[in-house]
Amino acid sequence: MKDVSLVVAYKLVIYLADFLEDVFWSQNQAQLKDPDSEEASEVDHWDDETIWKKYCEAVRSQQGLAESIDGYGQIQIFRITDKVIVKQTLGRTFDDAVQVPHEALAMEFVRKHTSIPVPRILRTIHNKGTEGELFYAMDFVDGQQLRHVWPTLSIWGKLRVAWTLRSYIRQLRRINSTLSSVPGPLGDKPQTCIGFIFEGKRQTSFPSMEALFAWFHGIINMRRTRARLPPTEYDPFHDCKRMVMTHMDLNMRNILVGKDSRIWIIDWDWSGFYPEWFEYVSMFYAEKFTNGPVSWMRCIPFVTDPYIKRRRWLEES
Repeated sequence: MKDVSLVVAYKLVIYLADFLEDVFWSQNQAQLKDPDSEEASEVDHWDDETIWKKYCEAVRSQQGLAESIDGYGQIQIFRITDKVIVKQTLGRTFDDAVQVPHEALAMEFVRKHTSIPVPRILRTIHNKGTEGELFYAMDFVDGQQLRHVWPTLSIWGKLRVAWTLRSYIRQLRRINSTLSSVPGPLGDKPQTCIGFIFEGKRQTSFPSMEALFAWFHGIINMRRTRARLPPTEYDPFHDCKRMVMTHMDLNMRNILVGKDSRIWIIDWDWSGFYPEWFEYVSMFYAEKFTNGPVSWMRCIPFVTDPYIKRRRWLEES
C-alpha cells in the first residue's frame, strides 16, 4: 500500500512537470545542434599516430583525470590538449569477430537525435597491440561530477538538475529507430549487454525482446526455486511494446555540471535499447551500491518514472 501511495504521488508531480515542459520549454529543448556549426577541433588534422603519441606523452607525464579511475585502480582518461581527452575502453560484440565502438556509436546517435549535451567524439582508434582495446579522442567537458556538486546545491538547484535529467530521459524515449528492435548496445547484430540489472553477467546477448524477457523470467524462476518460493504470476514486461534508448549507468559520476551551467551526460558504454523501466532500476542500484545521498535517491523515480513494483520483482525473488 505504501508503494502505491508513493507511485501516485510521483506520478502527479511528473504529470505537472511534463505538462509545464511541453507547454513552455519543449520547443527550445527540441532544437538539435547543427554539426556543421560546431567549432573545429585542433586534432581534426592529426592522424591516428599523432594522437597516439600525444596520448602516450600524457600517460608518461601523468595527465590523467583522477575521477576516471576504474574499479581496478586504472586511470581511463588522459588529457592530451586543453580541449581534448583520450579515453581507453573495450569494444564488444556478439561473436567477437569485430570489436564495435559502442560508446562512440551511442554518443553520436544521441547527439544526432536529441539536444542532450554529450561530448563530441573526434576519433576512434583501435589498438593493434591489444585485441578489443579502443581509444576515443573526444572534447573535454570543463565541469564537476554531480556527486561533488549535489551537496552544495539549494533545493531549487537540485530540482533543476532532476527536472533537466527527466527532460533528457524523455528525449531518449522519443527516439524512433529500427535499431530498437534488438535489445542491447548499438550494432549491426546482437551485442553483449552490460549493466547492474544483468548481475555482472557480461556474456549476455539477445536477438529479440522476447529473448530478453525469457532470460529474466528464467533468472527469477531459478532464484525462487532455490529459495523454495512459489512461482510469481507478475510479468514486468506485460506492457513493453517497444524498447527505448537507455543510458544504463546514469549515476552521479556520469553526470557533469559544466562551467557553462549545462548538465552533461558522459560514459555511454553500457547504453542501448531496453525496456523503459531498466533506466530506473539501473539508477537505483548504482546509487544504492555507492550509498548515494538520500535526496538524490528520492529524485530517481521522478527522473525515470517510479517503476517500484518492477524493482521489487527483481529484489524479492
